[in-house]
Amino acid sequence: MPAFSIEQLHAWHDFYVFTGTAAASLIGAMFVVASIGGGYLMRDRMPEIRAFLTPTVSHLSTALALAALVLVPSWDEPGLAAVLAFAGLIGLCYSGLVGWRIGRRRIEAGDRIWYGALPVAAYLVMTAAGAMIVARSTASLDVLAIVVALLLLVGIRNAWDLILFFVAQPRGPN
Repeated sequence: MPAFSIEQLHAWHDFYVFTGTAAASLIGAMFVVASIGGGYLMRDRMPEIRAFLTPTVSHLSTALALAALVLVPSWDEPGLAAVLAFAGLIGLCYSGLVGWRIGRRRIEAGDRIWYGALPVAAYLVMTAAGAMIVARSTASLDVLAIVVALLLLVGIRNAWDLILFFVAQPRGPN
C-alpha cells in the first residue's frame, strides 16, 4: 500500500466542497433556529444554550473549518497533521465538557448519545487522523472524511432536535 501524500487530497476536493457547503448552510439555519426559539433563549436559560445550541453550532463550524482547511493548496503533511491533532484535542476537551454537562441532565438516552458521546468520538477520531498522517497512512483521508461526515450528521440531527424543541415551547401572550 502506498504511503500518504498531500497530493491525495485533490481526489477529495468535491467531498469537502459539498460538506463545507452543507455545514455553512446549516450554520445559517441555526440562526433561524435561534430566532424561532428567541422567546426561550433568555439569560436564565444560558445552561441550556451552552449545553445544546452552542455545541451544535460549534460542531457544524468545525466541519466547515475542516472542509475549508483541507482545500488549502499549500499544506504539507506535518502542518495538516498538527492542525488536525490540535483541533481534535481542543474539540475533545470541549465535547468532554459538554458531555459532562449533558450527563448531569435528565434527558433521553438518544440525546446523550447525539449531544455528548458522538461529538467526543468525532474529535477523538480527528486527533487519530492527525496521527495517521504523521504515520503516512493512506487511510488517514478516509478517517478524516468520516470525522467531517460525523460532525455534519451530528449537526443535522441536533439542529432538527432543537427546532422541534423550540416549536413545542408554549407561546407567550400576543
